[in-house]
Amino acid sequence: MVTKVICRLCLLCLIGVFLLGAKAGSSCESGGYCRREYSKEFNFGSIRRIIFMEESLSEAYKAEITVMSDERFKSVMLKGYPAYYLSFEIVGEPRAINFKKVIFDGVEAEVSIFHLDEPNFELARIKDFQMGRPDVNPKFLNLIFPVPVRNTFTIVLKQRFIDKLKARDRLKITLITHYDKEFV
Repeated sequence: MVTKVICRLCLLCLIGVFLLGAKAGSSCESGGYCRREYSKEFNFGSIRRIIFMEESLSEAYKAEITVMSDERFKSVMLKGYPAYYLSFEIVGEPRAINFKKVIFDGVEAEVSIFHLDEPNFELARIKDFQMGRPDVNPKFLNLIFPVPVRNTFTIVLKQRFIDKLKARDRLKITLITHYDKEFV
């Protein structure tokens, strides 16, 4: 009887994983960072894949940081992690794309716009989410290529903003390009 229940629960879990269709993976580096990644591919529309990644500090690395004498480093590391990355792979446009605006429908968000050079120090500066500047590589933005271009756009989300998003029943994200095209 117990074996039947366990087998049915396992089968139910497996079916749930396949029905959801999201790939999941996790890993930890020797440097103290752990990552969990979820991705979902789509066979329609211009957004072909969405990837959500959580990057956190391992418990051992957190313990090392808390005993460090460098208060600035300690503060930014503990404030900056966990960090959440949301990436969109966009295919079908014959050009390079920069995004000038991200709208989280129904959620108030304060954006930080800068290039993330030193994540360890800059993650603590992010308000709700971070995106790159829309004017990067301007010489490529007006070129039209003879083939579809694969563009990847990544934003970094703070824990408190993730909590706001989790409170929603549905999540609609609109990406607006430098030439005012919307991807939903």
